[in-house]
Amino acid sequence: MNVLILTNHLADLCGSEIQVLELYNYFKNRNHNVKVYVNIMDYPIIEYFDKNDLLTEVEQINLDIIDIVWSQHCLFASLFQNRIYKELHIKLISVHLSPYEMLELCSVPYMKLLKCVFVANSLETKDKLISLGVDNDNILVSNNCAPSGYLNNLPKKKNLHNILVISNHVPQEIMEAIDILSEKYQVSMIGGKKPVLVNPELIKKYDMLIAIGKTVQYGLLSGIPIYCYDHFGGPGFLNHENFEVARYYNFSGRGFDKKTAKQITIEIEESFELASEFISEYSDKDYFLLENFMDIIINQKDILINQDEQQALLPYIAMEKKIGELYILIRKIGKQASYFSLALETTKEELKQKEKDIEKFSTELKLKTVTEKITLSEEKIISERNEKQRIHKKYSKFFKIVLIILGLFLVLYYC
Repeated sequence: MNVLILTNHLADLCGSEIQVLELYNYFKNRNHNVKVYVNIMDYPIIEYFDKNDLLTEVEQINLDIIDIVWSQHCLFASLFQNRIYKELHIKLISVHLSPYEMLELCSVPYMKLLKCVFVANSLETKDKLISLGVDNDNILVSNNCAPSGYLNNLPKKKNLHNILVISNHVPQEIMEAIDILSEKYQVSMIGGKKPVLVNPELIKKYDMLIAIGKTVQYGLLSGIPIYCYDHFGGPGFLNHENFEVARYYNFSGRGFDKKTAKQITIEIEESFELASEFISEYSDKDYFLLENFMDIIINQKDILINQDEQQALLPYIAMEKKIGELYILIRKIGKQASYFSLALETTKEELKQKEKDIEKFSTELKLKTVTEKITLSEEKIISERNEKQRIHKKYSKFFKIVLIILGLFLVLYYC
């Protein structure tokens, strides 16, 4: 089977890029021919792909030989900018990973005309698609599914020792909670400036996870308790009361209030055992398995895209090009911001070091001043003592002479 995955960007170890990587591995592991067409690609994530499978030019694509197109973001119309095919029979999957990100939604008008299959990553995103006129029966919910490599039905220990925080945007209250928890537990953190590709072997080393999004599915499949919380807030430990609401919002933390560091710490220490029981009893893991969802995708019917429909896509090409340029600019600005942020952190560290040096110098200077004062005092004491000894010697000698004279006088007087 020949598969084409379309995605705007393939650079960071997060979000849509991870979904592309997992899909890519799914098809490659089943010996399918899979190519990824991308506007922006960069390290670190592209090192996990065969470079020959990454395409950046439309001319490299021949839709006549493609069986499935998995289309993330707004790229499909651009495939026709230089070529109109006689007739296409393909499985066209329009994929949407956010209910509010316009890059995920601006292709909806023409995808509806093509009568393709829509995929929403959550029920929240599905409701957004329905509000934009997509037929409810034509939307599949992927539940942000994860590979079966994470699946582990063995019972987990219920003692808390090791905690893993996974986040690209750690809120202040989590940072403060980490400081408190670190006094009793081993707390590790990845994401942001420490990008690491999460895998089953990594998370199975830990007793619980603090995370949102795709990592929650990893935890669900692995049987590891998840404290669902990040910059949007969150429910905390998943349980029978909050699970369905959290699932509706794609375990993003939306739909719940924010917490204080103290609340987070108390909940983790007091509710870990209950969270372990919930996760060990959870029996609907099949909903979150990538392999199960892809069985449904592969069994979708082909659609026919005739020349008139291909021609109807051409007005959207300029829009897709502008969106691609915008995201290139955003990434460039983001890199510059990261550079300046790093430079700022470096400057802060240098200033801290200089403050330490100044403090050390000040302490040394004070010590030197005190030492000099002590030395001067000692010299003064010695000088005064020497002067006393000199005077004492002088008057002792004089007193002796007086005594001698007095003695002679008495001798002469009595003689």
